[in-house]
Amino acid sequence: MEKKILFVDLDGTLLNDEKEISQENREAIEKAIAQGQTIVVTTGRARVSTHKQVVRLGLDRPGCYAITSNGALIYNTYTGEVVFHTGIPRHLIRPVFDKAYAFGLHAQTYTDEYAVCERAGREMEYYTRTTLLPYRQVPDAVEALTEDPVKLLFIDLDNKENLERFRVHMEPYARESGLDMFFSCDYYLEFLPHGVNKGSGVRYLSDLLGVPIAHTVAAGDAENDITMLEAAGTACVMKNAAPGMEAYADYITSRDNNHSGIAEVIEKFLLDR
Repeated sequence: MEKKILFVDLDGTLLNDEKEISQENREAIEKAIAQGQTIVVTTGRARVSTHKQVVRLGLDRPGCYAITSNGALIYNTYTGEVVFHTGIPRHLIRPVFDKAYAFGLHAQTYTDEYAVCERAGREMEYYTRTTLLPYRQVPDAVEALTEDPVKLLFIDLDNKENLERFRVHMEPYARESGLDMFFSCDYYLEFLPHGVNKGSGVRYLSDLLGVPIAHTVAAGDAENDITMLEAAGTACVMKNAAPGMEAYADYITSRDNNHSGIAEVIEKFLLDR
């Protein structure tokens, strides 16, 4: 049987709306691994938050990897070795944070262990609760960082249109500074180094593991999954995906994230029948 890799998003894809993993999804993952296939969690979440889900799935075993922070950090989930890491130059952060505040947005960035913000409110509480990632509030986020962060995140829990206006406003700065912007959900707008995304992570890890792109499958639901879907050999879009995502699909699941849609993907594309 040919070796395959499933690159699977977490929120809105593998996880249900309660941020839980269904028993059917768990069993399908175990079957795939038993048949020698590889499951790679591929997410916008930071490494610490991702690893908690990796452990819950039992994917902290030899030969397993995770793509985190939308491709900015890739690591071996068994050994902890980081195989790819990049970041946003710290001198670019202050202008973006200050403009975000002018738009009434929550702004945060990251260290290896926690999220960093200057203003903690209900957005930070929501983010921490849903991702299980701790945070620290500091007077100056740039001064608190000891290395370039993997990404910046801006949150508006009530008004996506406000985030969209902010993105349009920041386009000239992003182009000049070598940054890419995209939504990971309706509430979150992310900034990453140009060219770094889930798709670049798929290509990097497929090459590292010696698996042809044609033998890769990707599953996602949101804008930050588009590059992953475009990079993989087979693109699976969740039934519950954001409007317009069907344009990137080779296959659309008949079940959503609340009804074990990933088990459907695994059964159709990874398991030997």
